[in-house]
Amino acid sequence: MNEQIATAREQEVILLRTRQRLPFREIADQLGINVKTAHEAWVRGMKRWAQAAAEERDAEIGRQLATLEALLDGLMPKAVNGDARAAEVIIKALDRHARLLGLDAPVKVDAKLTDALTAEVEALADEIAERAR
Repeated sequence: MNEQIATAREQEVILLRTRQRLPFREIADQLGINVKTAHEAWVRGMKRWAQAAAEERDAEIGRQLATLEALLDGLMPKAVNGDARAAEVIIKALDRHARLLGLDAPVKVDAKLTDALTAEVEALADEIAERAR
């Protein structure tokens, strides 16, 4: 029973903090608790929400992986027998599979500002400043 009360309090604190943007002092006053208790309820509640979100994310990844496996099982015989469209879909499915599992290396971007680009950005900033006056 105490866990149910604690969970309800956490939910109240989260709603007051996120929807009404109340500071912890006002939340504490409104709920008749001290500021430390309000903050601790916030931390516990946010951890609980994060854990639930992670579990749901993992479950969704599992559902998508199962769908991809079924797709691969169905298309593989066609691809092996020379069906180019089936092979193309398999490649796309394997790409999605790799992205879901984080198997691909991050893409490196080489973003360099040249002097010409810097000058163009500065000119645009000056133009915006002029229009704002």
